[in-house]
Amino acid sequence: MWVHCFLRSGLLCVTLLLVTTKLKPSQSSFTKSCHSRESLSQAVDNLYVTAARLKATVPEDRIKNIRLLKKKTKKLFMKSCRFQEQLLSFFMEDVLDQLQLPACKEIHFVEDFHSLRQKLRRCISCVSSGGEMKPITRMKRTFYRIGHKGIYKAISELDILLSWIKELLENIS
Repeated sequence: MWVHCFLRSGLLCVTLLLVTTKLKPSQSSFTKSCHSRESLSQAVDNLYVTAARLKATVPEDRIKNIRLLKKKTKKLFMKSCRFQEQLLSFFMEDVLDQLQLPACKEIHFVEDFHSLRQKLRRCISCVSSGGEMKPITRMKRTFYRIGHKGIYKAISELDILLSWIKELLENIS
């Protein structure tokens, strides 16, 4: 009887361990439905090119004393899939949705960025929880406080975001 109880509790512990491991957000591996790392890296490279063309269509960012993407932000981006999703959502919904440039449609940057975001979402398993993270709230506050120039600021920092995505892809096994 003791042996049966002991085996049962051991089986229960193993099952709980497997379930909790499965539910944790994984930063270090791709999921099965993911595109290859090479195709994602190529998509980021293509976005670098179209981002440069997009930047050429917007006025130059003249606000030098404010940064949306800071070093602390990068650290959070590299380790938190929840933050990654919220930052990409910020760029998609708050920045790119406000662009009213005809050239933007010709370049197809918004569609390509959205496509990359969807691919990353499929590749990096993440259990989303809770509301908006404080750094995102602060970033949005800064973005909206500087008005329409916030769009220029965010667009000028796209290359920073793309370099973070590229680095993230290189660090995922």
